[in-house]
Amino acid sequence: MLRITEMARQTGASVDELRYIERKGFISSVRKCIVQREVRQYRDADINKTGLIIKYRRQGFTWDTAYRKALEEMAKPSLFNE
Repeated sequence: MLRITEMARQTGASVDELRYIERKGFISSVRKCIVQREVRQYRDADINKTGLIIKYRRQGFTWDTAYRKALEEMAKPSLFNE
């Protein structure tokens, strides 16, 4: 599991973009309290999905379309990797 800044670094997303796609319900985080501070942690599946969403956003797709395309690619990876 990665924290939000690590997730941003790994996926190429900004922290604000990660918070936005989490609010939209595209990904979810586990909240954990560390020294009286709540931090977000993301699962491997959400890390992969976020990388794909950001890839499609950078290609000019809307957030919703980028999310749908990411789900399609996750379901049938060979379709997009030929």
